[in-house]
Amino acid sequence: MTSLKAEFWREIWIYKRYPMEQITNLFLVVLIFMAIFWGGSLVGSGIVGSSLNSLVVGYTLWTLIQNTISEMAQTVVSQAESGIVEQQYLMPISSKRLFFNKSIVNIVFSLIQSILVLIAVMWLTNHWIKLPLIVVIPFILSLMTTIGLGYLMSSLVLRFKRVGSILIIFQYVYLAVLLTDFENYSIIIKILSCLLPISPMVSWIRLAINSHVYNLNFYLVGSIFNTILWLIIGVIIFNLADKYVKKNGTLAQY
Repeated sequence: MTSLKAEFWREIWIYKRYPMEQITNLFLVVLIFMAIFWGGSLVGSGIVGSSLNSLVVGYTLWTLIQNTISEMAQTVVSQAESGIVEQQYLMPISSKRLFFNKSIVNIVFSLIQSILVLIAVMWLTNHWIKLPLIVVIPFILSLMTTIGLGYLMSSLVLRFKRVGSILIIFQYVYLAVLLTDFENYSIIIKILSCLLPISPMVSWIRLAINSHVYNLNFYLVGSIFNTILWLIIGVIIFNLADKYVKKNGTLAQY
């Protein structure tokens, strides 16, 4: 609990110390969405109705993922370069718990930013989405899945140290994935999409928001499977990377 509180206070201090950077990042995220929205208006009749709902939902969840993963990676890299991670490894808690706390803090602050982005894009497009109560379930499962992704990204940083280029590629490739309406494809494609992190949750939220008829059991089971799958993958890869850096003494080699 002490480690978790320390991570929260550290993040709050950073926001208070560098408010302009946080505001600028939020502005850029909203600006990218508006560029997509205005681009659709220029090349056609515009993005309206259910298409706009899909765009807003997919983009908002993408900001949650990319903020969580980017902040996680940048935090670990920065702390490792300054020797903080080495000191944290000497704390009387497991490294798994240490990075779990980091993931929780990143998720909380990324969630706040994603909510602000959602409100901003709805206000700028004058398109207010009515969120049915059922979307709480896939949203919570999405948050749990990002914990597994946080472990995965921490593993890459511990093992390969600098992963900036990988992050950039992942972020924009995955934006295209989240904006793809897998729910409109064949059942085989729908099942395969359940292997992609958070994909079934995004499809479920889109269907619920657009008031479409859908198989609740399929998306519930698919979302739970997706969450468990990526939590397991994240923990396994993290354990392997953690053992590697401890065995080879490469934690501080940057």
